[in-house]
Amino acid sequence: MKAARLTSKRSIEFTEVPTPEPAPGEVLIRVKAAGVCYTDVEMFNGTQPYFAMGLAHYPLILGHEWSGEIAALGVGVNAFKPGERVTGDVSLGCTRCRFCLAGQYNLCVVKQEVGLCRGKDGAFAEFLTMPARHVYRLPDDLSYEEGAGVEPAATCVKGIHKTGLNAGDAVLVAGDGTIGLLGIQAAKAAGAGLVIATGTDEKKLALALELGADVAVDVRKQMPAEAARAATSGFGVDLALECSGRIPALRDCIESVRMGGRLCVIGVYEKSYPDFPATDLVVRDISFVGSVASPNAFPQTLRFMRQGRIRLAPLVTHTLPLAEVARAFEIMENPASGRIKILLKP
Repeated sequence: MKAARLTSKRSIEFTEVPTPEPAPGEVLIRVKAAGVCYTDVEMFNGTQPYFAMGLAHYPLILGHEWSGEIAALGVGVNAFKPGERVTGDVSLGCTRCRFCLAGQYNLCVVKQEVGLCRGKDGAFAEFLTMPARHVYRLPDDLSYEEGAGVEPAATCVKGIHKTGLNAGDAVLVAGDGTIGLLGIQAAKAAGAGLVIATGTDEKKLALALELGADVAVDVRKQMPAEAARAATSGFGVDLALECSGRIPALRDCIESVRMGGRLCVIGVYEKSYPDFPATDLVVRDISFVGSVASPNAFPQTLRFMRQGRIRLAPLVTHTLPLAEVARAFEIMENPASGRIKILLKP
């Protein structure tokens, strides 16, 4: 099969590799669409922490946001049949450790992550193998392109569920990239009464309003905390969702949330927060939650997408054949490209 394989730092080649065979309990999937995530860019640059931790090694086929159809079944798989349209998890648990037994397979002590760690090849290829237990049917009324966006959307749905969102809550979503724009929709779908979007790109902030945000704040022109207080009678938001992985945005979230409010961090940071205001969190009784990956969130996310409450199509700015994977990374690294979500098709 053809695949885009990362062979070393900043070296990715479109080449022929053996088509994988599904092991017992696995399915073979013919990939139809795969999303390019900024985590893939970090893998491409060799800056993703998994390399330093010894969990990621070359060569590796990237790609953890995907959709496709079942091509073959491994021994013991009875829940699916060839030809069914599917998508699936990024975190693959062992099923036996204390975290897997508690349903937290994203924390599994020996987990693999598709296209990321412990040698699990991903979806930048014509075919992909997956444990059947981590695969979900893609409804007929959702396209393969939309199916490739279930995983990042589910990351937002899971974060909101873990943190807790009450009907009518005021929510601030920091970041106008893919995760931020999906976070806005996930918050609205979960019952938020007011959503404030923050970012630095005028076009993306305009899109945020189209996707359901009630207020859009350009952080270059206005302090998010000021906008949050203005929209909430001076109190601040009930929940802040940090989706950008930028320390200034995290600071904005802390300053914007009300006393007794909640802060969920989805973004991943290259550096530590040097002057983290722990005392402020304590004195203001703020609940601080970190959230990683998307365990158990696919069914709810698929329902939201079928209902039109989470839409991926407006976020797709580029669709390229898999053979042009190198160009996809060039676009991802170009701030002037206007990219939001790039899809690759084998």
